[in-house]
Amino acid sequence: MDILSLNHLPSIGIGLLAFILYYGFKRAYPSPYPGIPYNAASARRFWGDSTGLLEDIKITQDPAKYIFQQSRNLNSPVIQMFLAPFSNPTVIIDDVREVKDILSNRTHEFDRAPRTQDAYRSLLPHCSLVKLTGPEFKNQRRFWEGVTGTPFLRRVAEPKMYRCALGLIDLLRAQAKMAGGRPFYCFDDFDVAAFELIWELVFGTNVDGIKSARNKVLSATSDTVQPPSIDSAAQIPVIQKPDMCEAVSFFISTVAKSLQSVSQKWSLWYLRQQPVYKWKLAFKESTVDGLIEGTRAKLAGLSEDQLMEVEETSAVVTGVRRQLLAQIRQGQPVNVPFPALVQAEIHDELFMILVAGHETKAVLLSWAVKFLIANPEKQEKLRKALVDALPKSSNGEQPSSKAIMSTSIPYLEAYMEESMRAANTSPRLVRRTTTDTQVLGYPIPKGVTVLLNPYIGTQPLDIPEHMRSETSRSSKGNFESYWDVNGMDEFHPERWLVEDGSFNPREFPRLGFSAGPRMCYGRNLALMEFRLNLVLLVLNFKFEPLPKGLDSMESQQRLFRMPRQCYVRLSPL
Repeated sequence: MDILSLNHLPSIGIGLLAFILYYGFKRAYPSPYPGIPYNAASARRFWGDSTGLLEDIKITQDPAKYIFQQSRNLNSPVIQMFLAPFSNPTVIIDDVREVKDILSNRTHEFDRAPRTQDAYRSLLPHCSLVKLTGPEFKNQRRFWEGVTGTPFLRRVAEPKMYRCALGLIDLLRAQAKMAGGRPFYCFDDFDVAAFELIWELVFGTNVDGIKSARNKVLSATSDTVQPPSIDSAAQIPVIQKPDMCEAVSFFISTVAKSLQSVSQKWSLWYLRQQPVYKWKLAFKESTVDGLIEGTRAKLAGLSEDQLMEVEETSAVVTGVRRQLLAQIRQGQPVNVPFPALVQAEIHDELFMILVAGHETKAVLLSWAVKFLIANPEKQEKLRKALVDALPKSSNGEQPSSKAIMSTSIPYLEAYMEESMRAANTSPRLVRRTTTDTQVLGYPIPKGVTVLLNPYIGTQPLDIPEHMRSETSRSSKGNFESYWDVNGMDEFHPERWLVEDGSFNPREFPRLGFSAGPRMCYGRNLALMEFRLNLVLLVLNFKFEPLPKGLDSMESQQRLFRMPRQCYVRLSPL
């Protein structure tokens, strides 16, 4: 009997191996959720929908565009896609009313997705961005309230924004002179200007990136030979970005790569093993920790009453001051370094603000400038509106920051809003279901990754009102419309104006900064900087048409959706 059993062992082993291989092979193929439309052909492929997605990305570099087009192909606002082998389907929701409702009213059903958490957790494990919408998240958000509040923005941020914006104008003026009427690449200018400001707001020191770039241009102007053709891109000195600016850009690219990877965990592991990643991470850790500890050492000797009088001149002062006050009130010592977890939470939140504030503003301003170039009649209309509202600017005098921020200029508001709508810098928002739920009558199980389309510009599919959630139905009247019957493919700021010429912020939903409890809390900061820079750019330069080959409106996906090309041809005014 024993011999017989031993003789059968190879057969048993082969059978077990065959079963494991069969199960693994079957598990690799898509397994659709019941009741949600999908592409039947994709369900029969090992790679599911990812084959078509990857082919499209090679051409468009815009994965969201392909993903949400599948909803139209299937004529359904809710579909499922198979984006990688050995993984569950991803549910796609393409209806702006339901997206707004999910973000604002259904956070108990839809929360931060693990894929997003993992992408940032490897870099910033203790920031609010990676935390679920619970007490810990809310407490951390509450701790940092004020950093982007109106008093801080008016008192601290506005003067610094204005100085940086004027510095950007001087840099572009020097580059325009050097270019001699030729187009030149400008995204790095916006990038350095955005970083210089957000660094000063977060850490209180000035990196002088704009000034250094301008001096480099001025010193190289007479020695640089320009192309003979007026339509060729000018030779402009490459901007030497501050080391931390380069580090931030590097980390943004690694997060973006991990978010776009089919196998995120392996991608993150591989990226973190690279020597350049380890070096930049160590540089980031030592620099930021040093600034936090330096601020703590300056404030630790103050009493509670003295700390109450300390002016919050930067985000690091805000965080350190509030933590010291909390420790004093709890009877904890303040003359020693912060506990490791406290230090890590302050560190990660500060760096998160730095990363988000840097990338958002540079990308948004670059799109706004491209829309100026592509729509010269809108550019002239905006300039006239600015001159009429800020009459001193017609004499060549720069309007004050107070005048720019406090003067009502409806067409400026409309232009900014249309730029954010058309730029669609965050083309997909990711959530995960925390319970079994329904959207528009489609059942979605617990634990499903959901991609939400926040773009205001695609004609909604016809959906019976009774299929919508109760909160969606009750909030229907919050906006005048969810779609322009004349179409929304064109760049048309006038769609935000009513008959008397005033700006209507409720004409359409605005989801550029998300919505609800997880709305970007740097929104007001970004809008203030956007307004100041846009006004000064339009008043100081005419943005001339670009030659073919440098005027593409195509995009590419990094952390945000950004232009593939960002050139300007400037005529100083």
